[in-house]
Amino acid sequence: MFVNLHPKCANPSCAVAFGWITGGKLFRFHREAESREEANSTNRSGNQARPMEHFWLCERCSNLYTLQYQPGQGVMILSLWPQLPAAESNMHLPSA
Repeated sequence: MFVNLHPKCANPSCAVAFGWITGGKLFRFHREAESREEANSTNRSGNQARPMEHFWLCERCSNLYTLQYQPGQGVMILSLWPQLPAAESNMHLPSA
């Protein structure tokens, strides 16, 4: 099974490098097939092989955001607190 782990926090505004010791939250999603061959491939047990992709939110970002897979759009970062006003577009989360 193909596994991909992104080397930094999934928040595009955060530059924290992956480090499980520093905490945070790990997410695992099945990746959409990129080709017909990939969509029709099977693993050793005869089940359809579904490539996995792993994303990580650092400790700070995991208190503010979550990740969710949306068909046709892929993995999206969503606020845990949507009722709060959005931050200014020029603001960035400080790295730990």
